[in-house]
Amino acid sequence: MAVNSLDVLCCRIEVGDADAANPMNIKSPIVLTEVLQIEISESYKQLIGTAKVTFPKGTVFQSTILGNTTPEGKDASRVTTEIMQDGVLIEKRTAQTQMTKDTFKIGQRINIKLGYNGLLKNMFDGYVTAYNSDSRFELQCENMAYKLKLKQAPKFETPVSGTKINDLLGEKYGLLKDTGFQIHGDTKKFDIEIGKIKITDNFTIADILSAWSKYKVYCFLKYDENSPDKMPAIAVGRPYSSSKSQPVFPGGQDTGPFQIRFNEHVAASELKVLKVDPKFLAVQGKALGIDEKFFEATVRLNPEYDPNNKDSKEFQTVNATQISKKTHKVTGNTTAEGADTKTKVDLSTYTIVPYMSPNMRIDSDKLVEETIEYFKNYNLNGITGSVTLFGDFGLTTAVQVELVDDRNPSKNGTYIVEEVTTTFGTGGYRQKITLPHKIKTITTYGDGKGNTGQ
Repeated sequence: MAVNSLDVLCCRIEVGDADAANPMNIKSPIVLTEVLQIEISESYKQLIGTAKVTFPKGTVFQSTILGNTTPEGKDASRVTTEIMQDGVLIEKRTAQTQMTKDTFKIGQRINIKLGYNGLLKNMFDGYVTAYNSDSRFELQCENMAYKLKLKQAPKFETPVSGTKINDLLGEKYGLLKDTGFQIHGDTKKFDIEIGKIKITDNFTIADILSAWSKYKVYCFLKYDENSPDKMPAIAVGRPYSSSKSQPVFPGGQDTGPFQIRFNEHVAASELKVLKVDPKFLAVQGKALGIDEKFFEATVRLNPEYDPNNKDSKEFQTVNATQISKKTHKVTGNTTAEGADTKTKVDLSTYTIVPYMSPNMRIDSDKLVEETIEYFKNYNLNGITGSVTLFGDFGLTTAVQVELVDDRNPSKNGTYIVEEVTTTFGTGGYRQKITLPHKIKTITTYGDGKGNTGQ
């Protein structure tokens, strides 16, 4: 009779002082391999990811002591020697020590690796931002972007049009200068336009990058395999719901798609299958005008559309906001139909899908045109919600997953992971992933690409 193998949870947490010369290096770290609970949260919509680590009282950690003597209360179980570059012979003692209120300090570096059976994957790098040593030892942490909250942004102003992400994060404007961060290699390929940037006040670099989210331009951390010091890079992308011209997030070997089979990898599902009637679908388009103010227009199907009548329009424009008269005179643009009235159409019985134009300073007519095009290509049948996986994959935000459900094939397809909440501890190793609408339907699967858990 076959016996199933037992998967043993493993973790390795290192905490120590930050190295000014190399941010990814942790100086004289203490090592912990037992923990009560770990929770890691990250989303491509947020620059700052977080982690909360909870240890039980009496937790023992491993540390390395330099010198010839063993401090009182520490059991040196292993002694090694090392010859330094200057020829000095030093002695290293590995000791086991019980955790106290003085073990950790705010601002220390932390690294978290998780896995099964000794095969660990790097899941978090960051800094300790808060420490509670009351009933339990609890560390609250932020990822490496925490450094950008401490760096003043340079003051500059870009032209009205033509400002690109590559210029802002590159050498032209030097927003990332002396931060240790670089723009992700794949982000450079997108050549995303961000619009006019004016920095005249006391903003941090984190403030600037986070503010771009209102344009549906999201900045987040992602490891770049070409980075010489293994420092995470600043990745920038647009979601599928906001752009057709730039629908792909930065890629790499760890981007997927990872094939997730419901009968093997799923611990719990909170997915909802959406069946949308196109007659009651509305797409709400939004864009940034030349006056640097947002305006919008919503399109829906014309209920009295007659394809045999050339004067009959297939789509209606409703709830459009009027662009300013000043802008109207400068650009000579016509105003979207429906903007002249202040009466709003009640769309509470409609499924409303947001669309953010990737083009800056366009007119109302262009926005309506883009919104209609997005309506025509919108996938009416998809799923939303979340699914909880076992820790087989160690997923990060912005990766692609392929869902395979033999019992409900309508779920089958490719999705981009918007948010990942990783939990590890006495309740097991789980990852709750939030999925937006399906971006690609797949009916035939091969031999399980991405089904290795790597």
